[in-house]
Amino acid sequence: MAKLLFPDFLDYPASYDAAEALWKARFDALAENYQFAYAPYINLFARNGDKHRDGNPIFCAEVKTLNRAVRIIQEVIEEPDDFFISAWLDTFPIDEDNPLNELVIPLVLSEETLEIAERLIVHWLVEQRSKEEMERVLGAELALLG
Repeated sequence: MAKLLFPDFLDYPASYDAAEALWKARFDALAENYQFAYAPYINLFARNGDKHRDGNPIFCAEVKTLNRAVRIIQEVIEEPDDFFISAWLDTFPIDEDNPLNELVIPLVLSEETLEIAERLIVHWLVEQRSKEEMERVLGAELALLG
C-alpha cells in the first residue's frame, strides 16, 4: 500500500503549503544537482491576491534555456488504496510563435509517485529526451504500474 503524503492538502492550507514546499525542495535539489535555473510560469494567485489552492498546478517550473516546463497536478485520493500517476506532453501558450513544451504529471502524492515523477522530470529536463523518446519513456514508466 502506498504511503500517501499530505492526503488532506485541499482541506488545510498548512498541508497544501507543505505539499508545495516538498515539490519546491525536490525541484531545487534537481536544479542544483544538474545546474539549471527555473521559474514558475503559471500564476497561482487570483486578482484579489488569494492563492489558488486546487492542486492544478501544485507546482510548475519553466526552464527558459530549454523551452521546457513541468506542471505537477496533485489530485485528491478517491479510495484508500489509490495509487495514481499519469503523464503526457503538451504545449503551454506563453508565446504564440514559440509555445512552451510542457511535461504534465497528475498524481495522488505518495512516496512511490514522487519517485516516478522525479524520474520523468530527469528524463525531460536533464536528459532532454525528444518528444518521441519521452512518449516511449512515459509508456514504459506507466506500464510498470499496471
